[in-house]
Amino acid sequence: MNVPATLIPFTRKIDDIISTTIEATIALAGQVEAALGEFQGDDHKLLLDPAVKRSIQEHIKETLNLTPYCSGSGFASHIAGSHDEKEYWLLEWWYKKADGVKKVNLDLDQATQQRLDFRTFEWFKDAQENGKAYIHGPYVDYVCNTSYTLTSAMPVYFHQRFIGVAAIDVLVSEVEEELLPLFNNHKVVLTNLDQRIIFSTYPKYRVGELLNAAGAVEVYKTEYCTLYELIKNGP
Repeated sequence: MNVPATLIPFTRKIDDIISTTIEATIALAGQVEAALGEFQGDDHKLLLDPAVKRSIQEHIKETLNLTPYCSGSGFASHIAGSHDEKEYWLLEWWYKKADGVKKVNLDLDQATQQRLDFRTFEWFKDAQENGKAYIHGPYVDYVCNTSYTLTSAMPVYFHQRFIGVAAIDVLVSEVEEELLPLFNNHKVVLTNLDQRIIFSTYPKYRVGELLNAAGAVEVYKTEYCTLYELIKNGP
């Protein structure tokens, strides 16, 4: 696929946003696994140990401070119950503010976290099912930021057992801020692989909608997204 020379700045920036975010998510998953490995025992209840939680929190905050583009980061875990034990949920989530990195202010006792049930969240389910880094969105994140969001997620394992997902949020508005300065009179639309719109330079096509590909030519594609150029204004 030959990318028009005038669109190469777009594709380079898209690649940078994706690769930076994916690499940081994979690194965070590895850090959570390493944090668990520093403590004695192989019981998944280590996640509830205050020292383990503090270690995970430090890795999350470091991820936020060092990773461009991301607005929030964290670790979500669900441990299934058994005949002898109740299931439990854990969410450590932090976000960037103008005055620093803050923890999401949710009343996350076990009852509240059960109502959030991460197993119903696409970024949690797909990361677990695929066993690799995955980007979900755009979607409106009603839990944390009420904004259109892309979530990069990576499964976390402890003694070969899936225990949760490390994740990073990128606001679609941040993607727009990065791409709009590169606007050069092309009408382009960036979508996920399901053709749901992430970014558009043409007002007719809005974030979150499905692209009607009629009149759009695919000019660039990665394993996470597709860039189209519009050759007409549509019907």
